Amino acid sequence: MASSKPIQCGPCQEGKVNTKADIWCYNCEEGLCSTCSSHHKRFKGTRDHKTIDIKSYKPSIRAINTECDKHGQQLNLYCPSHLMPCCDECVSTSHSKCMGIKSLASVVEQTKIEKSTQSVQKQIDSIKHFLDKLINNKSKNIKRCEKENDNIKELIFKIRKDINKHLTHLEKKLCNEADTIWNQEKSKAKDLITEIEGKQKNFKEMQDHLHTVIPHTSKLQSFLGVHQIEQQVHQCQRYVDDLEKDDRAKEFSIKLMQNNEIEKILSKLGSLESLGEVIVDKTEIALNRETSVKKKAQVQSRVQSNITNMTMNIETKIEINMKKER
Repeated sequence: MASSKPIQCGPCQEGKVNTKADIWCYNCEEGLCSTCSSHHKRFKGTRDHKTIDIKSYKPSIRAINTECDKHGQQLNLYCPSHLMPCCDECVSTSHSKCMGIKSLASVVEQTKIEKSTQSVQKQIDSIKHFLDKLINNKSKNIKRCEKENDNIKELIFKIRKDINKHLTHLEKKLCNEADTIWNQEKSKAKDLITEIEGKQKNFKEMQDHLHTVIPHTSKLQSFLGVHQIEQQVHQCQRYVDDLEKDDRAKEFSIKLMQNNEIEKILSKLGSLESLGEVIVDKTEIALNRETSVKKKAQVQSRVQSNITNMTMNIETKIEINMKKER
């Protein structure tokens, strides 16, 4: 016996008596002592129950119920149309139109259990093989998609990097252009300042000459000196007049004329909800599944005679006695 704890007789335990079981009944799912077993074999309702010596019973094997799950009656009939055992109630309610209802005992007697077991085992092996291949395929699928997910992130990063690279290029280009223009305008302004400072130096020299030289010379020399200074002043006046019209004298400022396309791009970026869409692409996989074994009847049943499939053949015999005429 597989269990270390002795199995007690079920009926005896109901009577508050502990008796060691000698027999196990699969139908009742309980042990029986020798006394209860003898009664068990004589009762009409239990005489056909499947029993086994308690030493051969293995508790790990789950007993198979021989009663109808729906009606609670003993399974004693077999429907070949639906390939299933039935009780009397099943036949009267669900299988009343089925042909060839047979006794379950006769079906069991005719069934080759070993062949049926092999067929079921083949189906189990086929299904297990298919599921194992499917698990293996999905495991590889997970690893592959993990890499694909990383590739998607790298692609998104590359898109962002390329955009940043182009924006950096445009930024440097515009900054260099701003520096160039600023340096040019600054150089022009400084050159003008230097030029004006030179003119101012000439004015100071003329002014000094006018106040120091003229008073100490003759009238003729003073006249000629003043005349020369006057000519120089006239030249400076023309210079100043021209300077008012000169672009170099105008005040300058540096401004950025923004590209009109920038506003459009910024507007599009504002309405841009995503850089792309991540989708799932389903592909059929070839698992080369073996053709499943179709459910077959364990026994061949004979079709019962029915008045609806009977034909009548009428045979008529006519006896003719012919006498020889003389």
